[in-house]
Amino acid sequence: MKGKFGTKGEASRARLLAAAAGQFAEYGFHGTRVSQIVAAAGLTQAAFYLYFPSKQAVFEELIESFGRELKELADAGRQIAQLQPADVPQVVRDSLQRLFVFFADNPDVTRVALFVAPEAEAFKRQIVTLVMENMRNNQAAGRIRQELAVEVAAECLLGMVERLTQRFLFTREKPPAELADKMADLFLHGILQQSGSAG
Repeated sequence: MKGKFGTKGEASRARLLAAAAGQFAEYGFHGTRVSQIVAAAGLTQAAFYLYFPSKQAVFEELIESFGRELKELADAGRQIAQLQPADVPQVVRDSLQRLFVFFADNPDVTRVALFVAPEAEAFKRQIVTLVMENMRNNQAAGRIRQELAVEVAAECLLGMVERLTQRFLFTREKPPAELADKMADLFLHGILQQSGSAG
């Protein structure tokens, strides 16, 4: 599919989006100029304004596109209530891996959306609300402990994802699959040794 700008135009537009993400991630919205974006993309300012009316427009498109994808990934918990109990651990692990792969594939936009954008905190609250709703549904289905404080649990999950992304994913110290394995283990099995399970 060529899109409304044609194949070459869509390629130039994608270069501008990628360049803008890199500049915003490094310098923030206010510290980034259109001239920096076009220089990083290897294009002209005239080309920029052919595809975007302003710096604000390209910034908003990056955030909105990232947000749609992230909300779909964060909504993966919705399906747990319909699963057989034996299938839940693998689905949790796979869902986390898809999330970390998405962040690894889009590091600049991830930094902008979750850590740089003025709207980052409000955006993360939307994600937490979505996770809370799914947790409540899973409580009703008997898949999550009834006494669990879902508002705290949802914030903890997001905090874990944020920290692991910053500490290990952005530095490339650990790949998405390994982070998914370790986070799923913590999520599913906790930390303390269970009674009777010590050697």
